[in-house]
Amino acid sequence: MTRSSKHQLHSTSNSVADYAASPGQQLVVPAVHAGVAPIESLSSGVVRIPGYRHTPPSLRIGTESTYFIVQGLVITLAGPELERTYLHSPHSIMMIGKGVPHVRVNLSAEVVMILESSTDPHFDSDVQPLHRLKTLAEARVAEVQNDYQCGRYHEQLQAASWNTVVWHVTNS
Repeated sequence: MTRSSKHQLHSTSNSVADYAASPGQQLVVPAVHAGVAPIESLSSGVVRIPGYRHTPPSLRIGTESTYFIVQGLVITLAGPELERTYLHSPHSIMMIGKGVPHVRVNLSAEVVMILESSTDPHFDSDVQPLHRLKTLAEARVAEVQNDYQCGRYHEQLQAASWNTVVWHVTNS
């Protein structure tokens, strides 16, 4: 006895919504997520970071995200002590694995615009702020902003970059 399945195509069209503050204190418009379609494992939206601002330290508890820089210059600080620095000009792509502490820094007065995708079907539901890193983040942000103003990153920001930062488990 064979079973046949009927598939019914489901589609949605949404008008662009207003930006709202996200748990990461950036301006976000979730576009495709479980609230508008029967999505199980992938969502996307648009993120804006105002001039010279940065996101507070946070991580995604159980999901991964990838973002594409549409406009602006961004530095991502990542790692347990925000010790890694990743530079992004327009057309750069950054993938951040689950559980990786990070901060995004807008280096200039221009608004940064990012297209972000996440394996969180609700887009931002598992973002966890890391209050213990707030003081360290403020110091690191001031450091990279100063380095940028002194021209330290000029050459690296001339071309797009593709970066991945995930936890790598080793057996000892």
